[in-house]
Parts: sequence; C-alpha cells; structure tokens
Amino acid sequence: MIRRFRAILYAGATAVMYAIRSTRSPKQSTPHSFRNSVQSLVALALLALASCAVPPAAARSEIMPPPESVDDAVTLYYQGDFNASIDMLERVASAKQADPAPLRQLVLLYEEAGDYSQALGALNRLAALEPENGSIDRERFVALCLAGRYHLAEELLPLPKATARSDFYRGLLSMRQNRPSEAAALFRESLSIKSRDPAALYFLGQLLLSKGDYAGAEKSFQTVLRQDADLTIALTPLAESLLAQDRFREAYSLLQRARNMLLDHSEIDSMIVELDKKHPELAREKQQSIAVRQRTALPPRVTPIAETTAHATPIRVGLAGELQSVTIKTGGDFRLTGTVSGDTVTADGKEHELLTARFEPEGISISDGSGNIVLSSEGRITLSYQEPGATTMIFDLLTEKGSFYASTEDRAYRGSISFAPEDAGMTIVNTLPLEAYLCSVLPSEMPASWPEEALKAQAVAARSYTLASMGRFAARGYDVRGSVTSASYRGVTGESPRTTAAVEATRGETLEYDGKPLLAFYSANSGGYTENSSVVWGDSSGMEAVPDIEVTHRSRYLAPAALAEWLASDPRSYSAVSPYYSPSAYRWQKWVPAGEITRRVRREKDIGEVLSVVSHGRGISGRVSAVEIEGTRGSVVVKGDRIRSALGGLRSTLFVSRPMLGPGGKPAYFIFTGGGWGHGVGMDQSGAAGMAAADYTYRQILEHYYPLARLTKNGTDG
Repeated sequence: MIRRFRAILYAGATAVMYAIRSTRSPKQSTPHSFRNSVQSLVALALLALASCAVPPAAARSEIMPPPESVDDAVTLYYQGDFNASIDMLERVASAKQADPAPLRQLVLLYEEAGDYSQALGALNRLAALEPENGSIDRERFVALCLAGRYHLAEELLPLPKATARSDFYRGLLSMRQNRPSEAAALFRESLSIKSRDPAALYFLGQLLLSKGDYAGAEKSFQTVLRQDADLTIALTPLAESLLAQDRFREAYSLLQRARNMLLDHSEIDSMIVELDKKHPELAREKQQSIAVRQRTALPPRVTPIAETTAHATPIRVGLAGELQSVTIKTGGDFRLTGTVSGDTVTADGKEHELLTARFEPEGISISDGSGNIVLSSEGRITLSYQEPGATTMIFDLLTEKGSFYASTEDRAYRGSISFAPEDAGMTIVNTLPLEAYLCSVLPSEMPASWPEEALKAQAVAARSYTLASMGRFAARGYDVRGSVTSASYRGVTGESPRTTAAVEATRGETLEYDGKPLLAFYSANSGGYTENSSVVWGDSSGMEAVPDIEVTHRSRYLAPAALAEWLASDPRSYSAVSPYYSPSAYRWQKWVPAGEITRRVRREKDIGEVLSVVSHGRGISGRVSAVEIEGTRGSVVVKGDRIRSALGGLRSTLFVSRPMLGPGGKPAYFIFTGGGWGHGVGMDQSGAAGMAAADYTYRQILEHYYPLARLTKNGTDG
C-alpha cells in the first residue's frame, strides 16, 4: 500500500509539472512568467516530497518513462515542436542538475521566444554550476539589456572582461538611460575592438543625428551600408542626415532608391512628397536626365550566338509586370505584330526609333516619339528583328522590387520583346535562344573575373535549371523570370567574353536526375553548409544538403547553443575565400524593427503588432523551415524561403534570433544572427569559386554540390 502511494505521489507530481510546462506560451509577459514560476515551485515541492519516497530501482522502472536527453530535445526542436523541446530540456535539467548542457539550450530557446525571465533563470542556474565562468555574467547583462531591465543590468557592472559585444550593449544601456555622450563613447570603444559592426555604427549614427552632428551621422550610416548593403534600416536616417545638410539632390536620389527597396513605407513616401513640394526642380531635373538618355543612348549590336540542336526551343523570360507604360529604343529595322478582332496586324519601322508601349483598357498601344499611335492590339504586341544581332533597349526598367538590390536601369536585350496585357497592367516578355540567354545569366549571377572552372560549373547549373524550369510560369506567358526568383538576367549589358567562353565550353552539358534535367538550384553563399530542398520548398528534387569540403559533415543536428556559436564564428571554408565572397554574406547580423515585420506580414494577414517570432523546424544546416509570427490580434505561420521576405528581407533562413524589448515589454527590434546569402540549396557560388581557386575542376565542383545528379552532354553521359 505504501509503495503504491509513493508511486502515485511521484507520478502525480510529475504530471503536474508537465501540465504546467505544457501550458507555457513563449509569448508570455513577465506576470505570466512569474505565475508559472510560482506554480513550478509548487510542483517542484511535490517532486521533492515524492523523491523522499522513491521506490527501489526495480519498482521505479515500472512507473518511470525512459530516460530523456538533450539530443532528444534538440530533435524535437528541429522537427518543429518548440514548446515540447523546452519541456524536455527542463525535465533533463531537473534530472541532471550538475549538467550545464540542457541549461545552455534553454537559454537560447527562451531568448528566441522573448521570455527573458525564464532565460535569466536558466543563466542563474548556469552561474551556480560554473561560478568562475565570467562569460555567464556578460550573457546575463546582455539578456537584461534586451529585456529592458536596465537598472538590474547596471547592477552587474563592471563586467569581468570587456569585449566588443559587452561594450556595444553597455552603449545601448546608456542610450536607453538617456546618457548619449556615454553611449557614443561606448559604441566607439566597441568599434575600436571590432571595426566591422554595422549595428554599433547604426546606433552611433542615430545618436549623432539626434545631437545635430549630421556629417558624423552621415559617415556612420554610409559605413553601415558599405559593410552590409542589406541593412536597409540605415537608408531613412541617412536621407535625414543629407537633408539636414541641404544636400537635397543626394537625399532625393537615395529616397527614390529606398522606395523601390522598402515597400509600404509611408515615411519614405512622405519625405519624397515634401521634397517635391519644396524643390520641384528635382523632379524636373530627373525627367530631363531621362529625356537626354533616351535621346542619346543607342542599343548595342551583338554577335549572334548559335543555338544547340538538342535544346532548340527558345526561352521566354518575364522581365517585369503590372506596368502601365514603358519606353524602348529599337536596335534595327523592326516589325510590330499584334491582333485586332482575331486578325494579325503589323507595323514596320527603322532602327533607333523611340517607342512607348502603354497598357490600355482595350489592350496594348505603341506610339512613336511624337506621340502618334504606331500600332494598337487587343492582345500582346511583339517587337522582332530580321537582323539577329539587333537588340532592344528598355529604359528605366525596375527590377527586384522590394529587395535591397532593387534597381532602376536602362538595359538592352537580344531576341524579341513582347508586351502582354493582364488585369493590372502589361508584362514584358523577352524571347531568345537558350544559349544566348545563358550568356547574360552567367555574368549576372557570377562575376566574370572569377576562376574559369567556377564559371563552367555555373554555366552547367544554369543550363540545367533553365531546362527544368521551362513552362514554369506558362499561365503568365513565360518560362522563367528575369530576377533572382529564377536567375539574375541583365541582358547584353553585362555580357563578358570570359563568361560567354564558359557557356561555349560546356555547350550541351546538363545535370540530370531521375532521367530529367535537374532543377539545379544555386545561391550566392551557403554559409558553409547547403540544405535539402525539402526544407526550403517542401519538395524533394534530387537536392540534398552537403557541407563545404572544409566543414565537418553532420550526422546529427547541432544543438541550439552550438548552432548560435557556429553562426557567431567565422569558420574556415571554401565559401569564405577572398576575393570570392563578401564577409557580410558569409556571416551577418540584422536588426529589424518590429514595425517592419508588422508591415510585411500585414500584406498576407493583419495580426496586429508583432510580439514574437519563433522557429518551427530546421534542416540539418540549421536553416529554419517555418516560423510562427504572433501579434496582438492573431498569428501566422510562414514557411520556406518566404521567411526571408516576411522577416524584413533577411539574407538567408540560416539564423538564430531574439527580440529586444521596448516600452511596455513589446519588441522594438528583432535581432537575427545568420550565415549565407540566398536559399542555400544546391551550388554555393562563392564555394564553387573557392574550390576552383584550389584547382578543383568544374566536374568536381558539380559532383560535390549535386551528388545525386549525373553530368550529361546532349543527353548522354558526359
């Protein structure tokens, strides 16, 4: 009877503890955390009472669950069960009270959830286990700063050892405590230890801007963008510092670019409207500059590129959509072809004519430089040439809208150009031979100065990807997009003899998987480890995760603390060989205002102000497969590569995150520390260049990044 009572008491206490942990929400505020702490103490007391009456081992094995481990909890975390992972780690920490490993993981997970009360509790338990470890005090200090508990943070000063990171957070503390001079000095001290720190430069710039040191602020924000062009958070204050110095033209140009990069930013729109009112000459000068370019620019003539017989089907590239009008210049004698009432209509013209295509309620119209209608069509209008070396120049073409590499450029294209009407405007489609298309894709995707074997590997990968993508956007009237959604494609402007030679040297060579062209993805930089395509896009297309040759292969998942440490380090790899990589692409940190994420998520669902961002699943590389974004009025789950855009335009999904809380305990910023640039599936372009510089051949590079594919030439083994 006593043994049965003891067993029931122990099992009941365990159940109470599990129930409390299961109801924990990673979004809880401090009062909830306090209540849970009290409940946890009650449950722990019951467990303590039960432990005094634990039955012998033989009897206990009948009622105790099998032992749990940190590895089990990490597996749950990678599989997407965030709360269950925390619950198990807490149980492991309670069962192995002398083991710091579960506590280290708990700190990372609680911080990711923004539950700094629990994170600090885990840090306190760590400090009790490792009283001589000064880094724990620094971590507690940072956690208190991020939690907005500034007075408690100050009680930990002075820290055992100053580092660039601790000086940075001391600067944030002083900034939040309204001690700007002290904060600026600490940010500068941090930068003297670690000069490449865009976050320290950004906050220093904000301080200088508020103090009226506009030249100093400008220098800080310019340096932020030189160190990492992805930190678009610096664009608006940079414009403010220029305006304060009466440099209206520079500010106007910067704001125009920022509006293309940052969508739905009313602040930027308001600044442009105000400048237009006060300085109408800026808009006039811009229009005059456009008119001069359109009058003087001449489309280049190019050497025709023969098509491969095996891949003779032309490719259709969607260059831009939802346009109301666009101006072009012809590069040779041309023909326009359209339809009226089902009949074909045409109009002919000479080279160097300036034409404007317009979207009309009844279709498409083309007018000349005098405004006279040349041709109208109920459907698409296609511009074509008899001379295969003629190109078409398209003026002020906006590409990559909504990303930090958005640009407005004049570009020239081989082949034919079509203007197709759709519901919201017209779409421009460029049709040309595959090999001619690749001659532009190659230097658009990889610098022509890079090693020859890397260029060849890129040519084969791009050819395979394109062939596998044929018809992907058939409903829109094209095969691939002329943006990084498919492949970067800048027309003939970027063509280079070295990249054209790489296309010719690999003519007819493709990668195949399961008897078909491989959808051979590639990205700028993997951060040292590529990812399975199923993690990024939820499918399996013959693309598996592979480590850089210099990076250890992972037979199991990295624990959260180890992943965070890896991303905060600068590990040796072929992905990080100078001059073939950007340090800000290999390892990066991005501070994203909570309001920016709120704006971006609102396009899909209005969840109110964003309160937390929690990962739900990762791949072997550490890339996040899904995130739950919770707001004041609901939540939304974002999956795969769309995560990057939703969270403020991140370079990759290989990141760890935590919020910085502001007034009222709500997040002011989300801090993402990550690695790599792009989706991370398939060939790492920087890694390919690093391997080529180390004398690997293009075949060896392709074998490394596409281990499940076979290289073929014109359909036979290459």
